[in-house]
Amino acid sequence: MLGPRARIFGHLGCALIAVAVLGCATNVGGNPTPGTAGAGGGAGTTGGAGTTGGAGTTGSAGTGTTGGAGTTGSAGTGTTGTAGTTGSAGTGTTGTAGTTGSAGRGGTTGNAGTTGAGGRGGTTGAAGTTGVAGTTGTTGTAGTTGTSNPDASAGQVDLNGKRVLYIVDNPSSIDAGDAIVKQTLEIRGMVVTYGASTGAATLATGMNLIVISSGAGSSNYAPTFSSVAVPMLVFGNSGYKDLGFIASSGKGSVASTTLVSLVDANPALDSDVMAGVGFKMILDVRSTSLYWGTPAAAATKVASIMGTPAELVVFAYEKGAAMATGTAPARRVGFGVKTDSVQDVTIEGFKLLTAAIEWAATGS
Repeated sequence: MLGPRARIFGHLGCALIAVAVLGCATNVGGNPTPGTAGAGGGAGTTGGAGTTGGAGTTGSAGTGTTGGAGTTGSAGTGTTGTAGTTGSAGTGTTGTAGTTGSAGRGGTTGNAGTTGAGGRGGTTGAAGTTGVAGTTGTTGTAGTTGTSNPDASAGQVDLNGKRVLYIVDNPSSIDAGDAIVKQTLEIRGMVVTYGASTGAATLATGMNLIVISSGAGSSNYAPTFSSVAVPMLVFGNSGYKDLGFIASSGKGSVASTTLVSLVDANPALDSDVMAGVGFKMILDVRSTSLYWGTPAAAATKVASIMGTPAELVVFAYEKGAAMATGTAPARRVGFGVKTDSVQDVTIEGFKLLTAAIEWAATGS
């Protein structure tokens, strides 16, 4: 028979065990208040240790001394159970943490806990007011379109590789003016060959342009080359009649200080020289003459003695155009400056010369 002290501890152990069991029974029963506290289920894991304390019950079956050890175990159970009760205090937002508690699959209390209701979402802020768009700027006025050159695809006309027969009086004795003209042609990539004014027409075979020096005798070259179907540029006016460019009395000369001006609008031959304005063909440092001719009506009138449009310093015939005598077998240009004055032409004069070379050489 147990002594009084043992009975007291025995009853106390049973009471504590009963408290622990009632605590667990409350959770298992799904009491709403603790269930809501399921968020505290994490602490319930520690309660599992209380189950080990239950082993103290077995201890109570032993001797009084062993039962005392059971008391210690019961205290552990009671404490753990109380912690479970504290878990019920978790409400609202804290209850959300119950998700973590569910990770302890071994805890009975954890399984029974009901997941806390989710927190209420915050109110979405009002959208900001859209800014007012800026005023669009005024569109600028478009520039004036420049006049195109029908004979040039873009920029400077490509003359590279064009072959030139340069007719002079004597190929073995070239004066400075003819040498400068030859260099001017070669700078543009043209291949220049000198030919004598008395040479055969076969000299022009395969050529893109024939240039006639003002120093060559027209009585020598005109009978041979006038009918050759190769474009031709003639300096001076001594060969105009013999080539059929003008009638017998349609030529003359004036001082090089005389102003000239454009006559017909023809971009391919006018270059960018300004129309309606008088200009000089040769610089004042050189005292020489300008040579004019009066071509047939079908000629393109480029530049004339200013105020006298029939006295043309520069003019041209397109292939097939009616000349004063016959028709042009290919493009023909009359340029009323002698070759020994080319080195002294003005900017306007050089532009007209360059345009004449490009126009004639690209007509073959």
